[in-house]
Amino acid sequence: MINNEVLEKALKKHEIISPLLQPDLDEAEKRRIRQEILEREGISERTLRRYLAAYRENGYEGLLPKIRKDTGQQRAISQEILDRAIEIKQELPERSVRRIIKILEGEGIVKKGSVSRSTLSRHLLKMGFGAKDFRNVRIEGTTARRFVKNGRNTLWQADIKYGPYIPTADGGKKRTYMVAFIDDATRLVCHAEFYDNQRLPILEDSFRKAILKYGKPEAVYVDNGKVFISKWFRVACAKLGIRHMNTKAYSPESKGKIERFNATVEEFFQEISLEKAKSLEELNRKFRVWLDEGYNGKPHSSLKGVSPSQAYASDPKKVRFATPEECRDAFLWEDTRKVDNTGCFKLQGIEYEAGIEYIGKKVDVRYDPFDMSLLEIWYNGERRKTATPLKVGEYCSKVEKTPATKSATHSRLLKIYESENEKRQKRQTGALTFRSMKGGDRNV
Repeated sequence: MINNEVLEKALKKHEIISPLLQPDLDEAEKRRIRQEILEREGISERTLRRYLAAYRENGYEGLLPKIRKDTGQQRAISQEILDRAIEIKQELPERSVRRIIKILEGEGIVKKGSVSRSTLSRHLLKMGFGAKDFRNVRIEGTTARRFVKNGRNTLWQADIKYGPYIPTADGGKKRTYMVAFIDDATRLVCHAEFYDNQRLPILEDSFRKAILKYGKPEAVYVDNGKVFISKWFRVACAKLGIRHMNTKAYSPESKGKIERFNATVEEFFQEISLEKAKSLEELNRKFRVWLDEGYNGKPHSSLKGVSPSQAYASDPKKVRFATPEECRDAFLWEDTRKVDNTGCFKLQGIEYEAGIEYIGKKVDVRYDPFDMSLLEIWYNGERRKTATPLKVGEYCSKVEKTPATKSATHSRLLKIYESENEKRQKRQTGALTFRSMKGGDRNV
């Protein structure tokens, strides 16, 4: 007799492949539907082909698991390894079997490729540590219709997501916000960063950093939220020759890639919960490592096993770069201030000296809201001088609150990613040194 769990699994497989069973589908439509399934379900193309072949050969029965002769016997994994896997699962119940195997391999407990997902998953389920034995929040994939622009930097998507809390100097906690820009064609996250102050232009700051690293996109697709249609963001796009596009309200089609990435980021949130970041800097440092190793450098199902970094680097489309000076100019804010009788003016509570020649006159001020240490003073459409703060307030940081002790004091997965990231950086440094000795040049 087949139990309910086995039936549910077979029904799920049928649900996955059913869109491809429609009659009279042309090849283009099949490809589109196939890619939708891969993105939505998070399975490999090989697995999808296996489901289809089994169904076409034996119908629904082909989707049921085969009964093995050695049912009830432990296979392919020792009790010691299983105990370690259970320990890793208990530290963070949200960890998938893939992540558990990654940790086992990274810590040298098992050889790479020696433990299969299906085997470990089966044993964890039998021991009462399967996914259904935990009632934590699950990550849901999006069901957005496929929306792809050909060629890197043709279209970027952007979004803001609530991040974890970080401790404050007074013993409280503060919410963080993650801003991310993703390349539509290659799935590369061009830049993503956490901020703790939404009053600052965090979207513009992240966009500028992404452009400096990967060049200018032809267009950027953003939500209709206030932060996405701000004057200065649109001005920056116009200055850099980037088309600013807005999604329709509640329209998932155009934001599918960034929404899917947001779901993937939940993996980082789960891992960082084991070693809560004590500062924004620490949170971003750990996030950059995870982003390099756990996303950009990892094979992507919708890219046929190629990582976003590889897809971006191998794309033949030419990149339009912007110089640091062009970027700085594009993202400067502008304001008008009247100079007082002492030749000074205030901006955002900070006092600057314009000069006695401007007493009683209105000057235009251009500045970077993230760096108020240097302003440009313009008069009658011409840049006349720069100004620095007359007085910079002192900033004192208090001893930060130590997070509460937990059974797991650190994230095993993030530690492995950090090690892999260090090795990658060393390899890249060596390659760059060799190219410079050869006098070669690498085009992006």
